[in-house]
Amino acid sequence: MDVEETGYGFLLDTDFLIDLNRGKRNKWRQQAEGLLTAINTHNLVITNITVIEFMTGIQPDQQDQAQKILRQLYYYTVPTFDEAVLAGQLRQQWLNRGYSLSIADVTNAAIAISRRMVLVTRNTQHYPFERLTIRSW
Repeated sequence: MDVEETGYGFLLDTDFLIDLNRGKRNKWRQQAEGLLTAINTHNLVITNITVIEFMTGIQPDQQDQAQKILRQLYYYTVPTFDEAVLAGQLRQQWLNRGYSLSIADVTNAAIAISRRMVLVTRNTQHYPFERLTIRSW
């Protein structure tokens, strides 16, 4: 499925936000900024999982500013009950294959699959799901 065909927006993984906050000359930041320019006309969504992971890495004196930026720039969502069930099923399927995927990753994947969103991540190996559309940089 082509990125533009979904029409439902982009679910941003934590690594995308981290890369956008790196030093201006950092190659990951430059690539993430390029992708942001390409997708910023669509809905950009973050989940409670992304907020938790991102805020964990923010210094205490920068917490207020980081929260303000997250609230202003992105739509915020949480998983529904059905999406939580799907996340558990995805995790179980991969555990049965011998792979332990994080709860955070399977939850974000389930939300993206359920809502037909494109998941934006550089950590594509964390998301081995066939029904998931990924955009990376």
